[in-house]
Order: sequence, then structure tokens, then C-alpha cells
Amino acid sequence: MENTAEKNFSENNNKGNENISKEKYLTFFIDEQLFAIPSSQVVEIIRMQPITYIPKLPPFVIGVINLRGKIVPLVDLRLKFNKEPREYDDYTSIIVVETGDLSVGFIVDRVNDVTDVSKNQISDSPKLAKDTTNGFIVGIATLLGEAVMLLDTVKILSDDDETSNQVM
Repeated sequence: MENTAEKNFSENNNKGNENISKEKYLTFFIDEQLFAIPSSQVVEIIRMQPITYIPKLPPFVIGVINLRGKIVPLVDLRLKFNKEPREYDDYTSIIVVETGDLSVGFIVDRVNDVTDVSKNQISDSPKLAKDTTNGFIVGIATLLGEAVMLLDTVKILSDDDETSNQVM
């Protein structure tokens, strides 16, 4: 699966219409809903690893893993998005992302694919109330007739009570 995604990434990197701005996104599922993050922030995708639990962390930060000598904190996106927890299985993956100097692993139900998203496929995030939007979602793309929530990894990582408690 990783080889196919890498092949698609390199093939699509050289294609395209210069008039339409495109960006590559890694798509994945949480609770059968499709989400995406910019592939430029993805370092690697790995299977579940033994987790070292650390006390007194927010409930969605489930611990850390040792990834080739580097300690990487893990955020379970199901828990961060107020979804019901579920047991990890063979499809559960860790998406290691980098934002600035920080490396974090996002635990997702299932990785889907790397895909191009053009600016004309993206709609603004809906307003939930006056001056209130979902802080994690920067837009909604339509891919093959399906809505894909485009996520802001920096906002996911900020432990802002206002953002953490919003409904997905």
C-alpha cells in the first residue's frame, strides 16, 4: 500500500494543469469518515507499535513510541474528535507528522491513499454558530462524490479547550 501511494505521489507530482493549484493529501478514515492532511507534513506511515503510557496526559494523548531512537507522542484522533474508543486492529495505523520541530504520531482507523486536491475542489469549513467554526477543519473537499475533511495538524495539536470540545 505504501509503495502504491509513493508511486502515485511521484507520478502525480509531474502531472497537472499549471492553471489549477493542486496539493497532495494523505487520506484516512476515522469512524468510517474520510479525513485528509497535507502529505508534505507526513514523515511516514507505520503499523501500531508497543506504546509506553505516560500518566497525567490529556485522554487523547495515549503515550509515546520509540521510533528508531526518537520518542514520538501519540494522539488517538478518534479520542481527540470525541468519537467512541475502539480496539486497535490490523488496519489501525500511525501517521507520523512533523509540524515545525515537533514530530507526532496520529493514530487512525485506516489509511486510504495519497491524492491530489485542487483549490476548486475545496469548500470553506461550515460555521457552527456566529464566529464559530470547527478549529480542526480548514476546508471540505469533494473527491469522487465523497466529502473529505481537510485537517489542520497544528490546531489538532494545540490543547485549546475551546477547540477540543467542539463537535465534529
